[in-house]
Amino acid sequence: MRHASEGAAEAVLVEEAVWTWERALPLKYVLVSEEWDGELIVWARCADADGLFVEPTPRRERLTLVECAPTGRLRKAVERVRHRSPAPDGSGGPGRPGDLGQLDLIVVRPEPGSDPEDGPFCSPDAHRWHLLDPVLLDCRPSARDASLVDVTVEAEVDGPVWHHTEPADARWRLFNGTGGAGLGNCRRIEGLYAHRPLPCAPPLRLIGCEPGERLLDRLVRSRADGDRVTLLALDRSGRVMRHQEHMPLGVVASRPSALGGALVDLWLGEGPAVRPVPAVRPVWDAWFEGPPAERGAWAAFSPGGRAEWAAFAAARQGVGEPLPDPVRHLDGRHITDVPALVCALGEAVAGPGGHYQQCWGALRGCVCGGERPPAPFTLIWHDAEVARRALAPVSVDTAGETPYVDDVLRLLEKVGITVELR
Repeated sequence: MRHASEGAAEAVLVEEAVWTWERALPLKYVLVSEEWDGELIVWARCADADGLFVEPTPRRERLTLVECAPTGRLRKAVERVRHRSPAPDGSGGPGRPGDLGQLDLIVVRPEPGSDPEDGPFCSPDAHRWHLLDPVLLDCRPSARDASLVDVTVEAEVDGPVWHHTEPADARWRLFNGTGGAGLGNCRRIEGLYAHRPLPCAPPLRLIGCEPGERLLDRLVRSRADGDRVTLLALDRSGRVMRHQEHMPLGVVASRPSALGGALVDLWLGEGPAVRPVPAVRPVWDAWFEGPPAERGAWAAFSPGGRAEWAAFAAARQGVGEPLPDPVRHLDGRHITDVPALVCALGEAVAGPGGHYQQCWGALRGCVCGGERPPAPFTLIWHDAEVARRALAPVSVDTAGETPYVDDVLRLLEKVGITVELR
């Protein structure tokens, strides 16, 4: 294990360490960084943190895919919107036809004489955008060409935010997320190149901190030299359960802590850029007590909480290895959303709190093709009809014809797992 005393520590994986301190208080967080040669620097151990759980600033935007020629599942979604019945309240409004999965977009200026189908992924000048959790709101025939449609979507936009000028004479091509097949093209996307302020991470207060030597020196001789640190969240046994990485170490204030014992409270001017939402705090509290000993503990949480549970399971190192049994049992009673399926499958493969190591992007055509299990086994899926009914509206295949559960079954079969539905 890494010896987490003051200053540097001997080189062992952070995830394998058991962190302790000689205090009656639980140790919940450790602030560390790593030198270029792998040397670990322990900046502080802390009893708690305030401001780690933050409601995200709404980032969803409305975009219009102008003169779009959709294919596959995107075309099917457009057709459903164009021929849908009035809203249930009788208003005739557009309503929200549903989730489209992830859409990827590549904007590239073609080279003279190049084939329109060649090289968008390889072009160094291509702009790659991700439209996360897009919802199709409306579509109508395009003004210049009635055979094409203008499609309005609402999505979270992730891409080259430093580009504010829309490229001229570019090809705009839509893909099925995570390296999937094409879903059509459009002339441009109105609103995509709008100016967006860079997100600013709110401050973070670390409570009851025991500073290491480097941090004590920093507090005496205040300076800002660009140190980037990682916040390790620990469970009650002192094992790392999650990482919050690449925070700038900017201490803007320090005070003696009300917890006493020469501890201090530290205010960091900027905390982690990505933080959990307050609604998933109960999941963190559950995992703080240690990995679950019983199956199905995730079922009590909302879909967002189940997704957080799956993230905890995926973050475990050296724990929850695949079971040796040639037959595994998947409890399908609570599989009413996609995160629930991930949790239940992880338990079936690796026990309570376990994780099935799989590239789910393979469902969208990711070139990795999916991981393969250590050894083939049979998976008995109990109450499979629960998931089939609940996930019937979900589809990620390019054509939009295969229900999500069928795609999962096909992927499991592809990687050597025999599934029996009960």
